[in-house]
Amino acid sequence: MPNVGRPSKGCKHCRDRKVKCDQKRPSCSQCIRAGKVCFGYRDPLSMMFKNESDVVAKKAEKRYEVLAKQNAPPSSTKKEPLLPERTTSEAWESNFGWLNQNGSTHVVHTRYPTPESMIREIVPSIEDQALGFFIGNYVAQPTFVPRGQFEWVTELLAQPVTEDILRHSVNAATLAGFANATKSPSIMKQAQTAYVSALRLTNSALRFKESAVRDSTLISVIMLGMYENFVFQDRRSISAWAKHVDGASALLNLRGKEQFRGNLGRRLFHQFYGVIMLVALETGRPVHQGIHDLYQIMTPTSDYSIHGRAWTTRLVDVMHAGINLNRDNDADPKTMVIAAMNLDREIDEINALMPSVWDFEVVHLEQSSEHLHGKVYHIYLDPWIAQMWNNVKSCRLCLFKIVRENLNKGWAQHDPPLFTQNEYEAVKSTAEEISRCTVAEIVASVPQIIGMVPFPDVDTARRRASDPNIDVTSPAHKIRPPGTFIDATRSTHMLHLIWPLYAAAGLDLVTSEMRQWSIEILHYIALRLGNRQAVVLADELKEVQRTGIFTTPYADRTAVPTSPYNRLGRIITEEA
Repeated sequence: MPNVGRPSKGCKHCRDRKVKCDQKRPSCSQCIRAGKVCFGYRDPLSMMFKNESDVVAKKAEKRYEVLAKQNAPPSSTKKEPLLPERTTSEAWESNFGWLNQNGSTHVVHTRYPTPESMIREIVPSIEDQALGFFIGNYVAQPTFVPRGQFEWVTELLAQPVTEDILRHSVNAATLAGFANATKSPSIMKQAQTAYVSALRLTNSALRFKESAVRDSTLISVIMLGMYENFVFQDRRSISAWAKHVDGASALLNLRGKEQFRGNLGRRLFHQFYGVIMLVALETGRPVHQGIHDLYQIMTPTSDYSIHGRAWTTRLVDVMHAGINLNRDNDADPKTMVIAAMNLDREIDEINALMPSVWDFEVVHLEQSSEHLHGKVYHIYLDPWIAQMWNNVKSCRLCLFKIVRENLNKGWAQHDPPLFTQNEYEAVKSTAEEISRCTVAEIVASVPQIIGMVPFPDVDTARRRASDPNIDVTSPAHKIRPPGTFIDATRSTHMLHLIWPLYAAAGLDLVTSEMRQWSIEILHYIALRLGNRQAVVLADELKEVQRTGIFTTPYADRTAVPTSPYNRLGRIITEEA
């Protein structure tokens, strides 16, 4: 800041006349003698700093002009810009790989960037920030295991022309997640506006089969389901979420086997089919009619033949059987117990089919960690492998919940009991022991998924795929605080940990300490992902801690909510 001399503390009249001011109050003597109103004295603090931005900017501009003249070739009379001229098409192509739709170019002459232009270029829009947040936390590209997650979002948005239905649905979901993470009501309002627009466009697209079967319509429904995940409020929100899952199921069914001709269609089906299965398993709702048949049709064309096709196909069949068994209210308890335990034995047989690359290493800690419940955790080569293992464990928890419920029903509600004393005690002990072990395995998967332990980078994971033995004594595998090893450019699939962890912590067999730890982990996931669903489920676990009453989050297992997607059933029927 330049030295402009010591500022005068006198009143305005004395400063204008350049006479000494005695600074008396309420009025100086000079103003009293002159019969003028004294306007008081300036605050010394306000005079300590002076805004010289305009002066500095003008000096810099003059300096640039002088340098331009000095650097100009002597024989040239034309003033050359200091920065090379670039066309807008060149600029977009170098930064984003995008061109104008008509391929035209427009020359932009720039000598030096102004502060305003720099701010516009450096600060991305709220929509771009929200999209970046979503990509960093949810989008995962396929690795040596050819399964990605939401990777098609970036592919579709990079196209020269983006459909409005896709743009609004992506904005709705990404803005909602970003609003939760930043706790911003104004951003959430933008998300709600985008949601209304996306819902209107989606409803319009569903009126005709030609538009209903487009990839953009299916993706819009999937992203609207993600929005419901982000704005989850209470138990009733499951119904709103289920509407979009039902809608996507109906669309997949309507698209038929024709959707498997394109790579994008196969990926969309594979990724969302897993969501359909888990929702059905968790809520007791049936899988949409025809979806499993489509899965069977697509399986021979799957792109993971060397990475466990037989294993995943058998697992899906068992999950379907478990879902149907869970909905069977007419069978007697003894039949239900036998059927559930047979399915569990089949899971053990399925695990024998698993490729070695899918296996995990078990790490035993000598001392407890403040960040981990227990002294055991698992190390996986890839987040998707951890997710699939948790699917198996969730299925097993569901089966043994059926075993325990029907065992008690057959023992207490039938006269004579359907089980002998020895049968009852033996099955009860086995079911409780396996349930506790399954909960412990879900807990052991948490550290790596939430960033306490790193996943190997892609190249390292590929090398280990041929020799999957992991050096568990490496310092890299020491437990750190949550988020320490999260890669901002790579999703850890935390989203898929929410329901398995909630199901494990909601079991009546777990300790209060384990449930409290799970509540804290769910809150961490909610803040990291901007996901309200994790908050609601954590609150339900808090209520269990307070009351000791174990409830199910699924108020109605049979009702199918009214949904705009129901009209798709009529379209399918008419086509048939």
